[in-house]
Amino acid sequence: MKVNSILFLLFVWVPSALAQPAGQLGALNTDAAVQQMVRSLDDYYKNFVVDSRLRFADKRVQQLYKREKVKAWEKADIDGNGLIDMLITGTHYDEKSKVICVLNMGDSLVLEDFGRQFYRYCPVARIVYQGVQPLIAYADYGRPFLITEPLEKDGRQEFLLSYRFGGLIEYNPAPTSARVDSLLYTSHFAYHEVEEISIRIGPQDSVIYKSCEYPVLDEAKKKCEDLATKLTSRAQQQVGELLNYLQPDKLNRTYRIGHNHVPYIVLHVVYADGRQVQVDDKGGIGSFGLTRLYTLLHSLRKTQSWIPTKK
Repeated sequence: MKVNSILFLLFVWVPSALAQPAGQLGALNTDAAVQQMVRSLDDYYKNFVVDSRLRFADKRVQQLYKREKVKAWEKADIDGNGLIDMLITGTHYDEKSKVICVLNMGDSLVLEDFGRQFYRYCPVARIVYQGVQPLIAYADYGRPFLITEPLEKDGRQEFLLSYRFGGLIEYNPAPTSARVDSLLYTSHFAYHEVEEISIRIGPQDSVIYKSCEYPVLDEAKKKCEDLATKLTSRAQQQVGELLNYLQPDKLNRTYRIGHNHVPYIVLHVVYADGRQVQVDDKGGIGSFGLTRLYTLLHSLRKTQSWIPTKK
């Protein structure tokens, strides 16, 4: 059964990869070379433009980049594997600014596309350092209604990102080690089809996975799964460490984006000490860490061995 819709993939991190020896990104020293590398990653980026002059149709963006000293491309070992990665700002199809990060995994190049840009405006990204550790300072804005409107400061969202758990998430220099008693994730998405998912992780890492999908206008065609398993030790570790790194109790309780046809996600976490945290996330892009957690939870359907629950 299909689990995610095409639109949902726009804001759940799904990398593009060049499945061949990655070569050395550190050797790329011209706009043309960087541009060609990006275009080679995926046909979707065949029109991506890299220009160190950072010229855009929207002069507000151009002026902001100049003021904040944004560069068309920067190099650093972002994922900490000893190989040079690149943070790139360019244009794509509509002449609007777009930020991507290309990570050198040794045997492949992986492209992080900052999927939240689909719903936001004027992404701003720079390499900054915490001691010797390179991080990404990322910000974006709410979409202005008119080209003549200023980019509102109160519509700006800022993140300091590190590469952890297979993606970019908010940097946390002091993650906790709290024990999670249970977790419930639910997602409801409707466009041409309705997709509903519920993932419950309980004591002893037992998991119940439920999903249904059906045409919006024909619920009689509903197809559902109701499965159970026990997480592998690796999956237990991944979920537990990621939760402690993103610390749900420090997140906002509600996130909203002003768009239709987006998932309505609820995350409920109960800790062993009795604390309970619930996050309501309309849009699925409340934070980079949350998006990474959603991706990990969805991946359990493929990475774990499941059996039908008893009726």
